[in-house]
Amino acid sequence: MQPSHETHRPGAGLDLKDALLVGAIVIVCSIFGIYTAPPGVLAAFWPTNAVLVGLLLRRAHPPGPAHWLCAVAGYIVADLYMNHGWPKTLMLTSTNMMGVSVCYLLLARMSDDVRGLRHPRSMLRFVPVAMCAATAAGVGGLFIHPALFGGTRAYGFMFWFSTELVNYIAILPVLLTMPDLLRRMLGPRRRSDWRSWRAEQVAPLAAFAGSLWLETQLGGPGVIAFPIPAMLWCALTYSLFATAGITLLFSMWTLLAIASGALVIGAPVDTPQAIMSLRVGVTLTALAPLAVASVMVARNELLARLQHAASHDPLTQVLNRGGFMARADGVLAAPAQAWPAAVLMMDIDFFKKVNDTHGHAAGDDVLTGFAHLAAGCLRSGDVLGRLGGEEFAVLLPGCAADDARAIAQRICDAFAAHTVALADGTRLQATVSIGLGCWSAPGTPVGTMLSAADAALYRAKHDGRNRVVLDAA
Repeated sequence: MQPSHETHRPGAGLDLKDALLVGAIVIVCSIFGIYTAPPGVLAAFWPTNAVLVGLLLRRAHPPGPAHWLCAVAGYIVADLYMNHGWPKTLMLTSTNMMGVSVCYLLLARMSDDVRGLRHPRSMLRFVPVAMCAATAAGVGGLFIHPALFGGTRAYGFMFWFSTELVNYIAILPVLLTMPDLLRRMLGPRRRSDWRSWRAEQVAPLAAFAGSLWLETQLGGPGVIAFPIPAMLWCALTYSLFATAGITLLFSMWTLLAIASGALVIGAPVDTPQAIMSLRVGVTLTALAPLAVASVMVARNELLARLQHAASHDPLTQVLNRGGFMARADGVLAAPAQAWPAAVLMMDIDFFKKVNDTHGHAAGDDVLTGFAHLAAGCLRSGDVLGRLGGEEFAVLLPGCAADDARAIAQRICDAFAAHTVALADGTRLQATVSIGLGCWSAPGTPVGTMLSAADAALYRAKHDGRNRVVLDAA
């Protein structure tokens, strides 16, 4: 879920509780980052700023003063807890908030698709934002680094810039693409889980894990590039959120493993230039899979829209003839669940007269109204389609004759009682005739079922319309 910054704000109590939670997360992330710092140096991995920006952007409403104050308090509490003293604490907090503020303000101005990395050019816009935020932090480092650590101003700028750049690019995509966990927990469960994963779905992750293990075995200056092919493979296989998580894992592993000595790259990383080179290298390595995954998301969404347009009727938004036949064939291919099955052929009575008397716009309103009403009378697994003109069809899998007739009669009665309001205020009423065919033996082609139901529809028209006629097969 991407944030939609509406004007309505939650209650004060809920807002304060939310702000306190933000402050608590800042404290936890800050203490974790401080513990990754080698002696006499700033943290090897500092997630707090990127996490804070992500939390503020993913809220349903813009953050209020309480959120910013609690975030500042979180930085201060964490530094004081680590015995940094007030002068150092205030300088570090100010520098952190400079980068956070710039990053939040720039990303909040972007559309949901761009900010959620679902646009083909998302990374081209996200990276400059990360660089601006890193530059803001670098400006802070320009002044406080000589005072706190005795280094030069140039080194202070470059150190803070490179550190924040890698953190924003590694961490923020995970938070910006994270699915709405509450919706996923309350919504319908996906049928596919880890037990149904195929080998081609597991292989990219296994290759990524293997490349990390190979890094520790070989060492040398080229090991940082070992995971790149596997991460690109993951970007082509997994979701954007999963790819962002894998990229974050790579960044954390590389920085922390080198800092702890678990990963040896053949040259000491104990000089300012070496540290900055490493962090910029990790940043550039992380960009490739994120860019590929972002483009893949945009491509897949475009393909889904094209597929929907090819298989659905543009007026009623139900399946068209081709989409209905393909969906029905797929449903009937599972004999255990699909049979007995029934097919309804439905034709709106005197539809040509509606068009001739009230105009084609009124006819369109009747069609869309019927499609919506019929869909509301069906079960979740039933298949509804518009075959052409005023003719619709329904496949009822796993439905006996009596139940199918009851569904058909419900549609017939509901539409007869339904009225369509025209633009001039006229209330238009129409009826529908329905032919019903039922089959208990698996293997009957959809075309055969439609033909039998169509014959029953013809008899319904002949017998006076606005009725259901059964053709038992």
